Amino acid sequence: MDRSPTEHHINLAFGLNSTPGAYAVLLGAGASTASGMLSAWGIQRDLILKIAAAEKADLPGGDLAPFDWYEQRFGKPAAYDDLLAQIAPTQNERQTLLRGYFEPDESERERGLKQPTAAHRAIARMVASGHIRVIMTLNFDRLMEAALRDLQIEPTVVSSADGLSGMLPLHAQNALVVHLHGDYLAPSSMLNTPEELAAYTPEANRFLDQVLDEYGLIIAGWSANWDPALRAALDRCATRRFHTYWTDLYPLSEPATEVLTQRRATYVHASADDFFGQTADALHAIASTNRHHPAAIAVAVNTAKRELSGERPAISLHDTLRSEASAIAASPVRTDGPWHVADPHPEHERRLALLETECEKLLAVVATAAYWGSPAVDRWWLPDIERLAEPTGRDGLLSLINLTRTPGLMMFYSAGIAAVANERWGLVGHLLAETLTCTNSQGHRTPVAAVLSPDSILGAQQSSARLQQLLQPIFVEHLALGHAAFTDAWERFEYLRLIAQTDHHLTTESGWTGSDVPHIRALGSLDFYQPAPSAWLERALERFGLGSDLDRTIKSGLVGGVRERLVEAKKVYDARFNDWARGTRMRSMIGRGAIALPTSWYPDAIQ
Repeated sequence: MDRSPTEHHINLAFGLNSTPGAYAVLLGAGASTASGMLSAWGIQRDLILKIAAAEKADLPGGDLAPFDWYEQRFGKPAAYDDLLAQIAPTQNERQTLLRGYFEPDESERERGLKQPTAAHRAIARMVASGHIRVIMTLNFDRLMEAALRDLQIEPTVVSSADGLSGMLPLHAQNALVVHLHGDYLAPSSMLNTPEELAAYTPEANRFLDQVLDEYGLIIAGWSANWDPALRAALDRCATRRFHTYWTDLYPLSEPATEVLTQRRATYVHASADDFFGQTADALHAIASTNRHHPAAIAVAVNTAKRELSGERPAISLHDTLRSEASAIAASPVRTDGPWHVADPHPEHERRLALLETECEKLLAVVATAAYWGSPAVDRWWLPDIERLAEPTGRDGLLSLINLTRTPGLMMFYSAGIAAVANERWGLVGHLLAETLTCTNSQGHRTPVAAVLSPDSILGAQQSSARLQQLLQPIFVEHLALGHAAFTDAWERFEYLRLIAQTDHHLTTESGWTGSDVPHIRALGSLDFYQPAPSAWLERALERFGLGSDLDRTIKSGLVGGVRERLVEAKKVYDARFNDWARGTRMRSMIGRGAIALPTSWYPDAIQ
């Protein structure tokens, strides 16, 4: 009997965290039947019943009666190839027939049937975070692939021996899904009869021998009753480099118990949904505590700097960017509810604080890549801003739903400040004009700069100042800009974003709500205030047309590449800023008399 001092999902989570990619997953029929999907046996039985009905055969009762009738009628056991050939003679007809078993119709979709289960989605989260890379399934459905694609992960899918022999090495895989018994999109690959399952091809055996030798194993929903070839593969593997966990809500069969004993595995009495969900949550919590450590961020930044300064491709930087962005995309704070709560304020603050913590490493690495990188490196992370800034389409409290776009907004600012600080004006223009996000259910795309802001997405007290304080250590400590240089870069990028937003409202006649409260210093007196970066931009406009920095920014798409639009948007925004600063100043004096202010001050800091 297992006497583990901690729960099994926690033990597994620590194992996955300490050695990412060291465990493979094996999914049996039980992992898919929870979605309302028929098992392979159930589909075969249904196909036989269709043939019997066509022949007006009178079958006796009992689950096995159709199989007995078929063997007596045709002189051989039922096999998918023969069944499909009789019911659907052409390839197109076979595909259409099988889709009815594996793809939901409108009614099934409304009831949540034939959709990825909680187990599939939890596994996809662990793939996104880089902790699981190899998934073997005995099922013909593509629920696992659907769960991965929902997180913007395109898996490598193998459903035949030929695919196994031609794929990349296992260590080079990020999301490999192997259908050991075939899948419904390739009917000739589907294995289900005792004869078909008695032995695997040499290619499949070589693959299994490698996985079972080199990886730990997480088994779910497999009875082991009908798969002698797979049992034989497990039996002949003598090594135990990593542990085996076998989760099932019901007692294991005798063949399964023999495999469990031979593998010295741990039986977990839980459903696949519960075990994988708890493991993914525990892993996320463990990884989040690791992410808090400043040393981890410093190492990531220094590694990125070293790679960007070398002659070789920065492969490690690329992999870090991909891994971190995928982990954030799959974070439960973004993907899981609840989206309706009685008192949203504590839940909002909890989620925002978690997102800030989870994104620290990604923001630091993106800032480094944007500061020291090149257009080729920019392509590694720019699409993730759009991906992480997309609306989710959920129903619920807008303040909680908007938070799901927070990582995209924070990446946008981190990159933009870095690009301004190192005068990468082409990148600044691209961020402000060409980085797009959806604004409605019809998929209309608009520049992030025009429609997203700290106020609209973070929804916290002094959201702009909060974001500035979150990013400051990255630039001051890790990029060594100094406080003054960071403040200038922050204010210039924020100012350009506000001008881009103003230009969008002017050119689309969409109006201006005046809801944004920027964290920018005001310069001036009681009668007139202007944003601190205004004079900087004014000087740049005077040099426009002479190959100035502003030329490159505008040519990259800012304000449609038209100087006159920039001048007009600047004029309009400066007037609004002046009205806001004056109003804030006046309100601060009511009942308190005149308050001395320094020559530069933050209007958003005055309550």
